[in-house]
Amino acid sequence: MAKVRIAVLFGGATKDHKVSLVSAYSLLNGLDPDRYDITPIGITRAGRWLYFPGSYDEIRDGTWEMSGDCCSAIISPDPLHSGIISIMSDGSTAFKRVDVVMSALHGKYGEGGRIQALLKLSKIPYVDCSPETALYCMDKAMTHLILASVGVEVPKYALLERSEMPQIDEKIAELEKHLTYPVYVSATSCSSSIGANIAYNAEELKAAAKIGFSHHHTCIVEEDLSGRTIECVVLGSEYAIETTVLGEVDKTYGINSAAAYTAEFVVPPEMTDTQREKIYAYATKVFRCLSFKGYAKMSFRLAGDRVMLRTISVIPGFTSESALMILMRESGYSYSDALNRLIGLALDMDI
Repeated sequence: MAKVRIAVLFGGATKDHKVSLVSAYSLLNGLDPDRYDITPIGITRAGRWLYFPGSYDEIRDGTWEMSGDCCSAIISPDPLHSGIISIMSDGSTAFKRVDVVMSALHGKYGEGGRIQALLKLSKIPYVDCSPETALYCMDKAMTHLILASVGVEVPKYALLERSEMPQIDEKIAELEKHLTYPVYVSATSCSSSIGANIAYNAEELKAAAKIGFSHHHTCIVEEDLSGRTIECVVLGSEYAIETTVLGEVDKTYGINSAAAYTAEFVVPPEMTDTQREKIYAYATKVFRCLSFKGYAKMSFRLAGDRVMLRTISVIPGFTSESALMILMRESGYSYSDALNRLIGLALDMDI
């Protein structure tokens, strides 16, 4: 049987670049070379697209882009091509068709709809959601607005704009009428680990907002939710949804980088049937409401029987100790089987 031709995207011109390299290293090593014809495409911090034919170890340590074997490579938006155009140093070109694309691009340029829109234009199947769904999930305020409208409980929140900095004291005073400290402050359209801080008073909130504004023109200020952090992976489409077992982030140790959870992640968590059923009900409702196709990792806060959606990740980490892979492993998938499942979903979807 012919191998499935898969392009793997990694790197990216965002602050999540290093995290993406770690994810890509695990992903590339997890793909069965007897089953897949693999084409790694890296994006540098400066935004250059490069075909990288070298050792995956060079991706992990960040030296990949210095390889003399790299050449410029782009995904053509023309569906007639449905593939990658490589551009040699002498200006000559080579073309390769691909059957599917898998992205390990974390951050706003990888998860915010841009890459998804390019692949949709090219009519290449890809392991991810639609451009519209990605955009909704990257913008935290948009996510909260949509989900609250269909009865999914989300944190209380307010927005601050960079243009409001001259009146920031007045804006914070107005915000304090609706939210109590501590509050969680982050850039509205960035991954959750970028520019995020907890503020315990007005001065800390002002400082946190300035940090957030360095990443995006809008900051979201949310109530800092007490309770347990429970995570779930949802797979499929609105017509056939599969959920994994649940996992809990043990806050005794804190949350480490977006790339991995280690001893902090507990599977399965102790909880009542009522709590578990409510989280699963919310997870499937969110998946359907946002028209997901493929997969998503969702994070909830649980306080008693109160369940609140915290974040949605459309491209979570791919290391063997990431929440995505732990939850799929505990649901019966080996690492390679999990990748096969995600790729299979992409190949079965309409573009």
